[in-house]
Amino acid sequence: MNDKAYNFYITHELTEYAGKWVAIVEDEVIASGDNARLVLEQARKDRPGTEPALAKVPKGEILVPALSVF
Repeated sequence: MNDKAYNFYITHELTEYAGKWVAIVEDEVIASGDNARLVLEQARKDRPGTEPALAKVPKGEILVPALSVF
């Protein structure tokens, strides 16, 4: 996942996609669904020449561990 897609994923409200796979290009969800392969295929079809980032949006809250450097 490139930096721009990752930043979009972690900073935007994606609750409407909870439990779903999403394909992200730049700063936009371009496809979503229950099947990762189908979501990626749809995204590549809709945006030829790009490589969408694929991620699963968790249901509910998640704990993201942070590393501390002291």
